[in-house]
Formats: sequence, structure tokens, C-alpha cells
Amino acid sequence: MKDAAARQLLQYVTATQGPALWCADEQIDAGLLAAASQRADLQVLTNRSDIAAAAAMHGVAATLSDFNTEPRTDLQHVVFRIAKEKALVHYVINRALEWLPVGGKLFLSGYKNEGIKTYLEKAAARAGGACIIERDSGAFCGVIERGTQLSEPLPDQDYAALRKITLAADLTLWSKPGIFGWQKLDAGSTFLIEQLDNVWPAAPRRVLDLGCGYGYLTVLAARHWPLAEFIATDNNIAAVTACAENMRQQTINGNALVADCAATLPVGTADESFDAILCNPPFHQGFDVEDELTGRFLQASRRLLRRGGRALFVVNQFIPLERKAAGLFKKVDIVARNRSFKLIAVER
Repeated sequence: MKDAAARQLLQYVTATQGPALWCADEQIDAGLLAAASQRADLQVLTNRSDIAAAAAMHGVAATLSDFNTEPRTDLQHVVFRIAKEKALVHYVINRALEWLPVGGKLFLSGYKNEGIKTYLEKAAARAGGACIIERDSGAFCGVIERGTQLSEPLPDQDYAALRKITLAADLTLWSKPGIFGWQKLDAGSTFLIEQLDNVWPAAPRRVLDLGCGYGYLTVLAARHWPLAEFIATDNNIAAVTACAENMRQQTINGNALVADCAATLPVGTADESFDAILCNPPFHQGFDVEDELTGRFLQASRRLLRRGGRALFVVNQFIPLERKAAGLFKKVDIVARNRSFKLIAVER
């Protein structure tokens, strides 16, 4: 439970009475869900498969969707630790207040630099009710009571809908808010694609895009390897939805699947393993190479690669991913560098 804003929200989850819905984005972890599991009338609504799985493991009812599934009709409370994406926050606030009855309460938490005070003001104005704000450990939590009449919805950029994004003169893809980097071209992914022919002189037969986002790596790799089968996975259901649409529009052979670090993909036959794995991990400045996530991406690659297969990771120069990979793979090479990134190829 590293996030103070999420911890503050937990106090309300455990203290209130009556059916509650927890809208859980990436800041919620298994420890919070375990602490909240005493609530038999708590439901979790999340866009991430890892959170849905953690909730189920702790006996908490969970629904995986892009926050567009109708919850139980007798709700008394909705709790939400605000997300990074403004459109998503507005969308959840709008829907939460529509789900709640008059007198029902919406609990929002976050930090000042995330705009929590502004969100609370907007939510209170939309709810037409009172708002009580408390502060603890630098985080703010507001309790908003729904009034008898809602005002106009907050602008959410039509959050639920996919929309076209033009990334280059010859590249227009589908994406949406709620996906990491949803409307930009990632420099690391571009660098990886530029090196494909150097790393794989012969086209692979079966390719895994591990942590696919909206599907840039899959789409561009399919231009290099048009006869290959592609499987794209991500733990964010919005990302998988966008990637699946891009694969359909580009007539790419394969599927996009919701899977946290490809954990649910089977392997046991030659047809279930991969010749090539492509990955631009969600690592960032300050990331600890010993973090569990590093090991999970590498272990997934080791499990899913066929013998002789290769996985290609693009990471920032400061991340020593190759050090941890050395204990899992027979061959680990830095195959390319530029001023910002390095490409690490691992082989079974």
C-alpha cells in the first residue's frame, strides 16, 4: 500500500456501511484489496486484469471493463482514487453520480499536483450536493453527497469511444484516453521497429507483442513480417480494445488478448510458443531493476519463447535490464543503442 491517496480512500471503504463500488485504476494494489476484503457488499470495477485477479483472489467481487459496466442498482457509495488521465476522471465522476441515489456518496482521493481540488469542486457542482475535504499524508480525500438534481456532465472527450490518431503520413491508428501514451508515437517503440531486420534476418512465424498498448509494435512489425501470426497482450482492457481494432483494420493475422504479462497464455506445444517477442516495458526514471515487474516480463519471455527464439526489449539507457536477464537466458546482447535507449535481445 504505497500510495497515500489510495490508503486514505481505504479508510472510507472499511468504515462506511451499505453497498459500495470501488472504481480501481492502476494506483490500487493487492494489499489495498486484501484490506478491503472484509466488506461483503463491496464490488470492484476496474480496467486492469491484474487488479481484477487480485480482487478475486481476496474474495472481492470484481468486474473487468473500461468503467462502462453497470454496477448493482442499490449502491450507496462509489470510491475512486483519481487517475492520471483527465478524460477518465471526468468519465468516472459522471457515471458514478448517475449510478448513485440521492444522498449517496462519492469519495475521491488524490494529490494537489494531480488536480484533486479542482476535481472535487467540479464533482460537487455536478452532484448539486455538499463536499467535505480531508487531508492526510499530503493526500486529499473529498466526500461528495449527491443532491436531488445533477448539473451538466463534466467534459470527458467522449472517453468511451475509440478515435483515429495520425502518427505519420502513412500511419493512422485507433486509440483512446485511458491508454498509456494514447495519442503519441513512442520514441522507444520507433527505435525498436527500426532494428527489426537487423535482429531477425529471417521473418519469424509467430510473434508476441508483450504489453501492446494500442498496438503500434504489432502494426509496424506486421509490415515487416506480413505472413506472421501476431498475439498482442496487455493488462489494460482499453489498450486491448484499441489494439484489436487496429489489427482488424490492418488485416493482421492474430488476436489481441487481455493478459497481465501474458500470464494466461498457454505454452506446451510448438504452436503455442513464439519465435519472436517484442516489448517496450512500462519502466521509467527511478525504476528499480529488482522490481517484481522486471522479473515478470523476463520470466514470461523465457516461458513463451521456443528454443532459439528471441525477445527484444527497448529500455532507457539507465535501466540495467540485461543484468537480470543474464540469469534466465543463455544469450543476452545489447544489439543497438542511441542517446536515449538501448535494445536488449535475449535468446533461449
